[in-house]
Amino acid sequence: MKRTKPDGVKPLDVLDRFTAPGGRATALAGAIVLAASHLLSGCVGDLGGDRGGSPSASGLVDVAPAGMRRMTPEQFTSSMRDLFVDPGIDLDLDPDAGEVASLLAVDKLNAAAEAIVARRASWGTPVFPCDTSGADDEACVDGFVRTFGRRAFRRTLDEAEVAMLKGQYARARKEQSFEDALLVVLETMIQSPNVYYFVELGRDGDGSEPLASGVRPLTGFERASRLSYFLWNTTPDDALLDAAESGALDTAEGVRAQAERLPSNDRARATARRFFADWLELDGTNQHPSLESAPKSPEIYPEDSPALRAAMRAEIEVLAERVLFEGDGRFETLLTTTDAYVNGPLAALYGVEGPADERTFSWVSLPRDQRAGIFTRAAFLSVFGSLEVKSPIRRGAYILEQVLCRPLGPPPPNASDVPVKGGAVEENGEVVHRTIRQDVEAKTSSGACASCHRIINPIGFAFEHYDALGRWQSQEAGGDAQAPYLLDIDARGSLPALPPDEGDVEVDGGVGMSAALAASPAARACLTKRLFQTALRRVPIDQDLASIEAATPTPESGGSVRDLIVSLTTSNAFLHLRQIEE
Repeated sequence: MKRTKPDGVKPLDVLDRFTAPGGRATALAGAIVLAASHLLSGCVGDLGGDRGGSPSASGLVDVAPAGMRRMTPEQFTSSMRDLFVDPGIDLDLDPDAGEVASLLAVDKLNAAAEAIVARRASWGTPVFPCDTSGADDEACVDGFVRTFGRRAFRRTLDEAEVAMLKGQYARARKEQSFEDALLVVLETMIQSPNVYYFVELGRDGDGSEPLASGVRPLTGFERASRLSYFLWNTTPDDALLDAAESGALDTAEGVRAQAERLPSNDRARATARRFFADWLELDGTNQHPSLESAPKSPEIYPEDSPALRAAMRAEIEVLAERVLFEGDGRFETLLTTTDAYVNGPLAALYGVEGPADERTFSWVSLPRDQRAGIFTRAAFLSVFGSLEVKSPIRRGAYILEQVLCRPLGPPPPNASDVPVKGGAVEENGEVVHRTIRQDVEAKTSSGACASCHRIINPIGFAFEHYDALGRWQSQEAGGDAQAPYLLDIDARGSLPALPPDEGDVEVDGGVGMSAALAASPAARACLTKRLFQTALRRVPIDQDLASIEAATPTPESGGSVRDLIVSLTTSNAFLHLRQIEE
């Protein structure tokens, strides 16, 4: 029998009933169905604050309001895979993860729910607590709504919600079989705003901490969702939900205990791999293509291949995973280790002994005078290299903006687009040969661009020993109409003073630049900001600086990135929200 929705509407339309008095999702259900942006002004948020519930300068725990968040397509897909224990679920969802769902997003979500139900034979866990091919079973309906609802909504349903869903079942059952009526309720539940959105209402304070007006602690279930999607990028497991229900997550200590447990799961490893791939922009941006599609000249780089590009990505992701979960987890180690995970093609590019084929990988040590950490690896160097030659400007701009958190802004309208390629040029009537560095200096040392390039170039110049594919080179090779030539490389550079009253750090080469970044307080704080943004899906503002400062490990403390992550989960910004005043 074909399943139909009551009154001929989609499951999402039925969810308008959640807006009845007593429903938790008041003013939220319509946001999905109608894409009603005006509702967002009444949503709650989660900005700012100091670490671990400690008062701000005013003596009160204060955070700023923020917009409503909905799941990214990746989060929704991974959540459905875990809910149904079906790793084969692959959904076509609207890629836009902004606050308001479009009608296209609603239609795709509805189609996704139907696709999930169509895979019922592949579900790896029982969803209904009875034989749905048998006679009606009211206890089964009640158990399904409460048990699956808790897992799907990431909290215990209240009685009004239970009654609403059971009422929907009763209406569907008048025209459909017992099983099909249950499946209608199931499709409704997995499209609910309570699933699709991170619904955060908070709870009343218990007097244990001084709260500014409008600031509320998150409930244990809301904290469970934040923890799970930050560390696992998927829905909470039963142990995390049990901790929330017991009240264990009502304290920072309880949250810390779960934040220390979750990284032991393989989901955390996958999340870490994704974070570092995103940080290094390996999937591309609106300014450059992905690692796999970055164009390289086949004449200059005949060894380039899809297998080599795949190995470059694998090296970065596995290296980050190894440092965080098997090593000391230190920021310094990420930026200075010589450990490398290589196959045959990548070992050949690095000039080291390694596996003989592209399918076999092994750990090797790279030359200490050539490589140190993730910014001297082929993945980063290739993404930020041009078709034919290295690109000190792109490499320097990336480090400045994404590793030091110093935004540059758009270039001036009169910025030159003349390519920087080095080689033979005419100077004062004579043909001379320029290195890439010399060409960059000649074309950016004057005019409107000079002020920015005085900061960008010295960072990028430190990576002059690496060509556009990431190969080490002691000299630049070229050729013109007369003969081939070799030019000495100057890889001296500097890390800008941050704060400005400190002196620039002079370095020589990528190894030296990596060491300087590893010791840089600005780079450590920037990494904390990136993790903060991942955790709360927003850019931190001034009210967040105390939390970021407290969580950032210092070289002297020996603190690891793992410690940083746990510290973020006990910050005020993570544990509280502020209601927006209407």
